[in-house]
Amino acid sequence: MLKNPRLQSLNRRFPKRPWIIAHRGASGLVPENTLTAFVLAVEQGTDLIELDLRLTSDGHIVILHDAALERTTNGRGFVHEHTLAELQQLDAGYAFTLDGGATFPFRGLGLRIPTLEEVIATLPQHIGMNAEVKSAPWDPADRRRGQVIAEKLVTLVRRHPDLRERLLVSSFDAAVLDTVRRLDPELPLGLCTLPIAPLPEQLRSTVERDYDAFHPMDIGFDEHGAAVVSAAHLTGLSVNVWTVDSPARAVELAALGVDGIITDYPEATRHAIERALGSFVQRP
Repeated sequence: MLKNPRLQSLNRRFPKRPWIIAHRGASGLVPENTLTAFVLAVEQGTDLIELDLRLTSDGHIVILHDAALERTTNGRGFVHEHTLAELQQLDAGYAFTLDGGATFPFRGLGLRIPTLEEVIATLPQHIGMNAEVKSAPWDPADRRRGQVIAEKLVTLVRRHPDLRERLLVSSFDAAVLDTVRRLDPELPLGLCTLPIAPLPEQLRSTVERDYDAFHPMDIGFDEHGAAVVSAAHLTGLSVNVWTVDSPARAVELAALGVDGIITDYPEATRHAIERALGSFVQRP
């Protein structure tokens, strides 16, 4: 088990095989970042839910990946331009299709953009949350929104201390993570990275900032992967790779010793790993 005090609660709560982290819920099967996607992921045996946090114009935290509404809903414009009441009038299942747009099976069924508090109230206590704060570092206004989300997250944890046992806060924006660390030094933090820099440099940046988890993209998880996992574990970091939708690839990563697999298909991923490695593979 990783020797990192901020990750002890998560390590104690979840299996000794790699964590199965449902990417926006079971988003390969149902509309992403909806309560339906999160509940299905729980039913399929996920360990943590990965969900994306954005800020409404009236200061509420809602769950949506994109800054804009068009890809997943019947809305228009940016999330931060709308109030919570306006956003919850939208159809969050409007654009979901499994057949290239021939049918839209969730359109008109009442799926809504949830708030973070609705998700917390819906998820069972044994399910962890990888809460990714969305923030564009090149946009000062959007970065400030990300920092406001960070501040609100810390306030929420103070109101609900049990969340501390279940929560991993992640972001691509170090300024957001540093805001959390300043306000609550004990909450575990994960840096999400893109394969712009070589994989060892991505890890080095995570270590230097004293974060707790390293979230590299699978596309860039190259021949350096095994060495990077070993180096991360020596410094107490967990390595959670995104987005892994091939069961065979998930098994490869589990064999390398990664700590978490972030996937759109939690059940298929879990079954593949458990068949290949057994249910109780000991993480370093």
